[in-house]
Amino acid sequence: MRRMRPEPLEAAAFAPFGAVIEALGSSEAINDGTTQRFSNLATLDLRAPRSDPVIGIYVASARAFPLRIARLERHRQAAQVFLPLGSQRFIVVVGGVADSPQWEGLRAFLSAPGQGVSLARGCWHHGLIALGDGDRFAVIEGGDYRRDTEEVAAPGPIELDFTSS
Repeated sequence: MRRMRPEPLEAAAFAPFGAVIEALGSSEAINDGTTQRFSNLATLDLRAPRSDPVIGIYVASARAFPLRIARLERHRQAAQVFLPLGSQRFIVVVGGVADSPQWEGLRAFLSAPGQGVSLARGCWHHGLIALGDGDRFAVIEGGDYRRDTEEVAAPGPIELDFTSS
């Protein structure tokens, strides 16, 4: 049984899988100085046949731990962005951008409040891992999401261990 624990979600460590989205770095004041605009935090890589992005809201149930990692999925035509609509944390499990998941290099990241992620197009990942019931996320993805989802079963037992703190 392979066991893994999440590491903090940091831009440099997550870079091979996509981008961390958070309000850090330079900004500009807009709306008569009442708003700080943090722009160009991530890109949305979309490919044909249907490259129009869609925006949805996912309402998640809390996962129980240890969590069995039974499969990973990827989307070859579009990147996928997850932005929490509150101050909740979540876990993202990624297995690389390759023809098949990199099971030995599987990594888990625990977000801080206010962080989101943009998964690179083709990045193998586990489905949304929410820590609270009713956690809500704005999700930006390719319009052909269902047909663009490819899943692969894990080659053996893998568990994600997490104790909330």
